[in-house]
Amino acid sequence: MTDTFDLNYQDKTLQQFKSNPYPNIPIAASPKKDVALLYKNSLVTAYYHRYHRVLDDLSECVILDLACGTGITTLTLAEANPGAKIIATDISPESLKIAEERLNYHGFHNVEYHLLALENIDQLKLDFDYINASDILYLLPDISLAFKQLASVLKPKGIIRGNLHSYYQRFPFYRSQELFSRMGLMDSNPGEIEIGIVREFFVALKDTTDLKMRTRGKNNPQESEDEAILMNYLFQNDKGFTVPQLLEFLERAGLQLIDMVDWREWQLTDLFKEPDDLPAFLAMGFADLELGEQLSLYELIEPNKRLLDFWCGHPDPEPGNFIHSIDQNDENWRNIQIYLHPQLKTDEFKQEALSTDRPFPMNLKNHVPYLVPDVWLDRILVNGLFAPLFEQSRSLGFLVDRWLKIQPVNPVTLMPTTETQTFVAMSEAVTDQEKLGVILLDRTTRKN
Repeated sequence: MTDTFDLNYQDKTLQQFKSNPYPNIPIAASPKKDVALLYKNSLVTAYYHRYHRVLDDLSECVILDLACGTGITTLTLAEANPGAKIIATDISPESLKIAEERLNYHGFHNVEYHLLALENIDQLKLDFDYINASDILYLLPDISLAFKQLASVLKPKGIIRGNLHSYYQRFPFYRSQELFSRMGLMDSNPGEIEIGIVREFFVALKDTTDLKMRTRGKNNPQESEDEAILMNYLFQNDKGFTVPQLLEFLERAGLQLIDMVDWREWQLTDLFKEPDDLPAFLAMGFADLELGEQLSLYELIEPNKRLLDFWCGHPDPEPGNFIHSIDQNDENWRNIQIYLHPQLKTDEFKQEALSTDRPFPMNLKNHVPYLVPDVWLDRILVNGLFAPLFEQSRSLGFLVDRWLKIQPVNPVTLMPTTETQTFVAMSEAVTDQEKLGVILLDRTTRKN
């Protein structure tokens, strides 16, 4: 274990990003309409997934965007976390300059920028509620040390979002990097000459060769952008990792895996034809697996993720109470507070939820783009559940009373709708949407 990072190692990375600031995205480009991206970068999402509590005020939160590059992640964090203080750091002055220009262009003037490497992060003299360490950890020589340094500036209930390149998914690119390293193309900072050689190499290579098929696919190498070549075939210090390695790094740093950011896409049972009817030995075996074991098996069976994109934090001795189901015998059921995730409160979703003249069911996927399958919802349910939540959170009691007014008569039996029937329908709808990450639940005595 080293006490500091290898400066020569850092210089190699700095040279590449100094000559090619990354990512090369136009200043005017905005993530404002990218609902799925904002959802992933929202502290509300991560905090709820960890503690099953809702952060409805971010004004006291401090967010660190480590290795911010040209600021597209900083802009995304600012858009996704209104009111939070954002601190952006990078080792490239050229990238920081572009980042500040980007944020100013989009009207975010309260962001701080610091020319700072990870090993000096304590110089900020700040503790953070959320640390974004995307596309940086896999470039470092000692990831356990990096996690320890991040943990030292993380608040007790703070959350780190990080990612590592997947060894299994990117293995063909690591073969390419080894090849071009042996050819001398990575001895110094790769430039136009080296990029041209890579492009010409793949043009000359037979289309049926394994390396070309696995890394180029159907793409024409002559049309590949320079940035794509640099960030894949000539990427300095790039390394790949597995889930067990990630868990080992976290354990050494005294941190705990919370989950994958795209947790819905890491469901082991979804890889089987009949996930609800597995052979007995599989069903029993999977039921006892811890999260890390499930994720490890998933990547061995289906290594389709470029990134191991995860949340982690300090071990929590008092995790939040997850509301798995709602019982009408619970005397406090009326006070359970219901929130619509703030990043899903789009004008398009609101317009359709408030509409009363559309007879057909609504496909929730049109407004919640991270959903994989289509989710069709009855119009009465949409209006009864979602419409009231666009303005503010509501108690379950409020929603049940409102639904009784919307549908006082059962359309099937033509009998008066009872509170119990309404409670069952509404509580099932709420918990179903909570599992999808659309609805957030909190036990509270707040009134509305």
